[in-house]
Amino acid sequence: MTALPLTPEISRVFDEPEYRIEGPLKVSGRARYAADVTAPGALWAKFLSSPRPHARIVSIDTTAAKAVPGVHAVLTGDDIGRKRFGRMLFDWPVLAFDRVIFAGQRVAAVAAETKDAADEAVKLIEIEYEDLPVIVDPEDALKEGAPLLHPDSASYTYLGGERTVPHPNLQGYELFQKGDPDIEHAFAQADRVFEDVYETPRQHQGYIEPHACMVWIRDDGSVYVRSTNKGPFGLRRQLSIVTGVPQEMIDVDSRFIGGDFGGKGNSIDEWATYFLATATGRPVKAVMSYAEELAGVNPRHMARIYTRTGVMNDGRIVAFESRAYYNGGACAGAKPQAGLVVGTGFGTMQVYNVPNTRMEVFVSYTNTVPCGNMRAPGVPVAALAGEEQIDHIARELGIDPIEIRLKNALREGDHGPKGEELRNPQAVAVLEALKREVRWGERPLPPNHGRGIALRHREGGEGKTEIVLRLMPDGQIDALYGTPDQGSGSATLVRRIAAAILTVDPNRIAVRYGTTGEAKPDPGAGASRVTHVMGRATINGSLRMKDKLEELAAEVMGWPAGEVHLQDDHFIVGDGSAESASFEQVADRIARGGPIEIVGQYDSSVEHTTEDTSFYAYMIEVEVDPETGHVRPIEAVMTVDVGPIINPVAHQGQLDGSFVYGLGNTMMEELEIDDEGKVSTLSLGEYKMPTQMDTIPLRTVLIPTEIGPGPFGAKAVGETVNAGVHPAIANAVRDAIGVRIKTFPITSERVYRAIQEKKSGA
Repeated sequence: MTALPLTPEISRVFDEPEYRIEGPLKVSGRARYAADVTAPGALWAKFLSSPRPHARIVSIDTTAAKAVPGVHAVLTGDDIGRKRFGRMLFDWPVLAFDRVIFAGQRVAAVAAETKDAADEAVKLIEIEYEDLPVIVDPEDALKEGAPLLHPDSASYTYLGGERTVPHPNLQGYELFQKGDPDIEHAFAQADRVFEDVYETPRQHQGYIEPHACMVWIRDDGSVYVRSTNKGPFGLRRQLSIVTGVPQEMIDVDSRFIGGDFGGKGNSIDEWATYFLATATGRPVKAVMSYAEELAGVNPRHMARIYTRTGVMNDGRIVAFESRAYYNGGACAGAKPQAGLVVGTGFGTMQVYNVPNTRMEVFVSYTNTVPCGNMRAPGVPVAALAGEEQIDHIARELGIDPIEIRLKNALREGDHGPKGEELRNPQAVAVLEALKREVRWGERPLPPNHGRGIALRHREGGEGKTEIVLRLMPDGQIDALYGTPDQGSGSATLVRRIAAAILTVDPNRIAVRYGTTGEAKPDPGAGASRVTHVMGRATINGSLRMKDKLEELAAEVMGWPAGEVHLQDDHFIVGDGSAESASFEQVADRIARGGPIEIVGQYDSSVEHTTEDTSFYAYMIEVEVDPETGHVRPIEAVMTVDVGPIINPVAHQGQLDGSFVYGLGNTMMEELEIDDEGKVSTLSLGEYKMPTQMDTIPLRTVLIPTEIGPGPFGAKAVGETVNAGVHPAIANAVRDAIGVRIKTFPITSERVYRAIQEKKSGA
């Protein structure tokens, strides 16, 4: 099914100012997040985490902890059994047994009347460890003789079918080749070959709300879970697998989520909290501290990528090879991807027409915090490697950085590095627009100033969902759906689309998030899928509801069948010159026997068979102090191809937010890991994120198209533009002072060292 076209009548609704449905609750403080929830008799959960990155558990003594007044339960891995959880591969122990495999791993759980009592009990748990060899680097994990972190992985539950990896310390591996099967033969045709190595660090997603949950075991044995997890139906399934409770007896509620950026698809403490609730017969609540978040929850993967590109003297790419190593940490449980591979590792040259490629992606187990998804998972290192290497090639060959990109950019009918053919690629359009907007090459820059270019694209997510629309006797149309709103405005999206299709007043649409016990199954927020998937389901349901209401209106009003139209919040007959009635008048008569219900459905695997992406390009100007290495971004211009915009304020907010997000990732953010695998940045004072004072002027230029996967041809925007900031700033630094930074973030120290190395000729 192709996307419904954007008509003037529909566009008129989207041109109206948007109002966030949940906005009044949030700005007034009445929105109740998971950490706000309480219940009569609720206990507090606290956890003892391992200080060792890899060690055998010799003994655990909980005697003193159990004696603390107010303590109701102290559990260890021996108490609950050898339970593991995960999203795709269940390899993450609920509580450690036999060994700990990363610093920050949960070893014991306490439930007590107060937080203070739980904290005191945790401190009194005595554990004896015997240290084991530690692996920190993803390449070291694959060397001969490296200790195996999951020797019994063949017995783990895996939801992705058959799992095979070429090395037992690999979470996932994939090789892709295109063109000449002998890549060396392809490289032999090139005039020049360029090789580089790039590295990006672990980073925290930066959500305001820490992970939190509360678990009730009801009298009938059913389980109610209030969670910060943005994929409640996935969590329900995972809880069922771990606990043995049937899915239909688990109700997960994720109604308010205080930020996500990829980090809230995984749950850490719901599992142990369930076992505490079972042991005590009381509701149990767990709220993480930021130190726990930074030390033990799923950050972005540290990644290293080796690239080799063969080009002709005119800048045309003829061959490309890459090896991308992702540090997956001690467990793969936070990954939702089948194959457990960060597929964007293949995206280094994603925007270019490369005839011959050989690309490998390795995701290794190490004794570090398990890694998961973060806004545009895996993309920053691929973007950095691809766009810095293109810039490197351009400078060596004396070709303008924009011109070399135009020479190789994907055009209609071209195939990307994996052989993919994109529908309506806009690479040339965004580059040409950028060239015009910044008046490229028309003015000289001051000393130590530089301009950097980056060209990228980002695909939207896929999925299957349903939404329930009900006409009520008072004329209200309820819209019940199961996608949590993690801040992106999905409820407002649903209301605006439903109102536009039904041609009714938007205030008539009452959108309601439903728990897994109320709503239809949904894949959750994330992967830039919500506008595409929930938007298309809303269109489907609204079209069917409109047809049904027009049919019933004719029946109850005695009007000619087939001649009744719902338009501008009225039912009219024919052209409206003869008879019409307000929506309320007709709705009252239609729904007297009870609500009229329609289920809207959408499955992208059936209805979306093309590959659609949003292309974008950056120019970022920086000033570099050659004496200190300090880099000061000055101005940024972004050109991005977009489809029809449903929520204009939210759309621009996502673009602006993505840019600032990328700025922080590029300039300051790093979860530092010491030589023993421990996170050493354990506060937000040490892990620095950008504030308003760090932002710079950003000019956005939209390149409109009407060809996209979402409603009316809309395209994803949530994760689209953040990764391009990395290479644009790196290329600007090279343009300013002649040094190239290949390891991120771009701190003053790294730039200063590069300047000194250049001076010494190293």
